[in-house]
Parts: sequence; C-alpha cells; structure tokens
Amino acid sequence: MGRLCEHPPSAIVFDYGNTLVEFSQRHVDRCDAALGRALGAVFGAYDEARFRALREANRFAPYRNGYRESRMPEITRDLVVDLFGCQPSAAEVDRVVAARFDAFVDAIEGEPATLAVLDELRGRFSLAVLSNYPCGRSIRESLERVGILPFLDVVVVSGDIGYAKPHPKPFAEVCAALECPASDVVFVGDNWLADVQGARRAGMTMVRMRRFTPPEDFAPAPDDLAPHATIGHLTELVALL
Repeated sequence: MGRLCEHPPSAIVFDYGNTLVEFSQRHVDRCDAALGRALGAVFGAYDEARFRALREANRFAPYRNGYRESRMPEITRDLVVDLFGCQPSAAEVDRVVAARFDAFVDAIEGEPATLAVLDELRGRFSLAVLSNYPCGRSIRESLERVGILPFLDVVVVSGDIGYAKPHPKPFAEVCAALECPASDVVFVGDNWLADVQGARRAGMTMVRMRRFTPPEDFAPAPDDLAPHATIGHLTELVALL
C-alpha cells in the first residue's frame, strides 16, 4: 500500500455511477425519455426543447446553489410547473416519480468483474458507496438489483442528507457511518469536481476512475488538487491495494 497511502486504509468508499457501474449519457437519455413519456401520459404534449433545457438545469443545480441537493418530488413538481404551467397534484407527482424510479433502476447494469473485485476487497476493508443522486431509494434498489449491495457496509446518498459532493457533509457522513477518520479512507470516483476535489479536501486518499465520461463533466481549475492515483478499470484497484 506504500505506493498509494502512508498506512493501510480501514475503508474503501466508492462513487456509484461511472465507478462501480456505467451511468453515462446514454443512460441519462434513456431515463429522460422515460420521464418524458410519463409527463406526456399525465399532462399531455410539451415543448421538447424546453424539457431538455430544464433537465440539464436540474442536473447541474446542486453545483450552482452551494451543493444543496435537490429532492426528487420537488424537482419533479417544479418541472411540471415550468413545462406545463400548472400545479400538479400529489398523486400526479407520485406517478411521475415512480416512472423516474423504475427508469433509473432498469437502466443500470452490473458487471461480474465488479462483483469479483468487491468480493476480493470484502473482509480486508470496510466498503461503502457515497453517491450523488436526489433519491436514495433509487440508489439502494439499483445496488441490490445489480448485486452490489451485499458487499457494502454503508450506503450514503446525497438526496438523503441534503448536500451533494463535493460539499464536506457527505464525506463526513460516510466517515461517521464507517466509524473511521477520513485519513483512513480510500475514495474511488470519476467526477473531477464531486469526487476528486471533494475527497481530497475531505482528507481522503483519492483514486480517480477514468473508464467512463460522466454527464456532469468539469474541467480542472488552477488551484485544484490532483488524485493520488488514476485507474482505467476497477480491477486495477486491487493491485494498488
């Protein structure tokens, strides 16, 4: 472990999308298409260009408002108001949210290689997922569906705590749940701002995954911190450890 850390870590914390599973632009498009169908079924025809612009704004909203995470019912209600000019009922919001939930869970596929890596690491380290997403239930259901959940000791999702990475609160939450300091954690993630900067500033050892391109991509700023290591596939993590 000397190549990566000064001392052996207690825990490995993973981002979810584009780290343990792929969630790239094609997955975003698939989820948005399902959302559009649900909106059309409930509220009728809409301006597709306006819909795409609103969805793009939704995705980047946490990065523009102090990293406060959106809540799925609220952003769904606001989307209806902006797109259709009406106030939806609670039942209508629930119907659209349910469609969004199903589309997200169905879109993600696991890989046997990922499960093999987690199986090799389990027992040697505590394992956790720390993910940005406005619905914690969606992440947990997806983790269970692709077979990752049984390997994890802790799951922390931004939608459950109100703040998104790189805000320090999600990193503090996962450390508290793991009962170990940030200095004893290796964080593995793909997003330059949310994962690399968030983990580094939290005091974790940071390994950047470069296998997939995240939909929310950020260019490095002059004062940004670099990852401690970069990998192209999760299997490379075992060699680092």
